[in-house]
Amino acid sequence: MDRQPIDRDWEPIDQDGVRGLRIGGWELTTHHGSILSHAAVEAHAARLGFTPPEMIFGDGFLRARHQSGAELSLAALDALQMVRTGVDAARAVQVSVADGWSDARRTHGMATVNPFDWTYSTLYRGSGSLAFAPCDQGIDYALLRQREEILFYDEGVLFEDDLGDNGCAQLAFRVRVMPSGFFVLMRFFLRVDGVLFRIYDTRLHHCFGSTRVVREFSRRQAPFDDVKRQLPRSGPDDEDLSLLNNIQFVDGVIGDPEIDCEVAVLEPR
Repeated sequence: MDRQPIDRDWEPIDQDGVRGLRIGGWELTTHHGSILSHAAVEAHAARLGFTPPEMIFGDGFLRARHQSGAELSLAALDALQMVRTGVDAARAVQVSVADGWSDARRTHGMATVNPFDWTYSTLYRGSGSLAFAPCDQGIDYALLRQREEILFYDEGVLFEDDLGDNGCAQLAFRVRVMPSGFFVLMRFFLRVDGVLFRIYDTRLHHCFGSTRVVREFSRRQAPFDDVKRQLPRSGPDDEDLSLLNNIQFVDGVIGDPEIDCEVAVLEPR
């Protein structure tokens, strides 16, 4: 993708906990909410039909709004709407204590909810009015690797759960805005101890001045022991098991992804 003329005209946003900037016909903002209250979790459990994660930052979001009216956002509750339910989903990943633990979590307060994917794996790629269609050309990473001033950067967690001490499920995002464009990464990370690792990544890139927003969605999964064998060792019994909790380490050893490339075309004002 050709680099467009760099936009030097931008305006910061910092009001009522919402931060970001206006640049290149876009308003890009983030907000970090607190963990939902017990009453709010109860209400969302009733809507979702399953027990939500222990930590939901329900008021947190990342939002990219274009001057044409097109918008894309990342939000925890929208992502949880895409968690699979049903008996097959509940049994898709098995650990020795999973049946008893997931059955216990099916009773939330006074209500009994349906079986669900207790790992909270979600194929969520974002919400909003941007219409994406499959394409052959993905993100131009050579362009992203060029050194540029970072006008705005933020990161945040949308939801997280320790899976009843069986591992970790987390959905988080990062955004950076440069004079030439913006780049977003949303990552679902799953560790089920003794069973598997899973990473679902959604990446978005836009060059200011162009009409294209490119999105890549990738899936990776590996058996737990395959990742564990990649741990650095200074001796036969010397493993740094803490690295299995390090998302960056797992990201580097989990293997090649399966990638879907999509593009959205912005309408003129």
